[in-house]
Amino acid sequence: MPICPILVEMAGEPILIVDDSPLNLKLIHLLLTQEGYETRTAASAEEALEALAACHPCLVLADIQLPGMDGLELARRIKRDERTRGIPVVALTAFAGPNDEQKALEAGCDAYITKPIDTRAFCARLRGFLEGAAGEAPSAAPPPAPRALPKAELEPLRRRFLQEGLDCARQLLADVDGCFRPDQAGKAAHQWVGTAGMLGFTTISKLARELEGVLAERPLDNAQLRESCEALVAEFTSPSEAAGMRASSG
Repeated sequence: MPICPILVEMAGEPILIVDDSPLNLKLIHLLLTQEGYETRTAASAEEALEALAACHPCLVLADIQLPGMDGLELARRIKRDERTRGIPVVALTAFAGPNDEQKALEAGCDAYITKPIDTRAFCARLRGFLEGAAGEAPSAAPPPAPRALPKAELEPLRRRFLQEGLDCARQLLADVDGCFRPDQAGKAAHQWVGTAGMLGFTTISKLARELEGVLAERPLDNAQLRESCEALVAEFTSPSEAAGMRASSG
């Protein structure tokens, strides 16, 4: 079933968010609804363009690595269209290369946020960006403290992430000496970097970043691949204590 565009209501205006990871979308949904914003979700740039044909958001948050059309091309199309070129675009990405931010800005993005998102500062950063985009002076008052995420909603996300990640990491490990697919492994590692970090599994995020580094080498080193995949299987099986995530019992 297709996922609908995410529209986050801020100050009476929507924000359009695009990410192909259902877990990322759900977590961002939780972060924003805790701050009183209404949300829906979108999984591709194509869906985002459909949403833009029907509404005029005050901000677009776009993951760079999307299936099909990527987030940079989405930004270019938004900025080429006379009707949408004034909408600020903020890139969300797990990439952290020295030129990635410049590439995003050259594509038309107005700002760049790296994953894993700092869940404690994310909404405050968006609020500040929206104030600046609207030409408002930054508020002198300190930002309100972020609310704790409901444990009843957060814990199922963590369990789902660990189980899906364990299944995938085991399959990657089994394929190292056989039909290993670097593109599939790269997509999984990219998503783990961001999602694990946002869910507080910092070791998994770090190991996924290391796997991305191994996958970037040519020719591929099977021994290093096996070591990276084994480490991820072990961490998904018995994860380190989730840190940086605030959960309430409500």
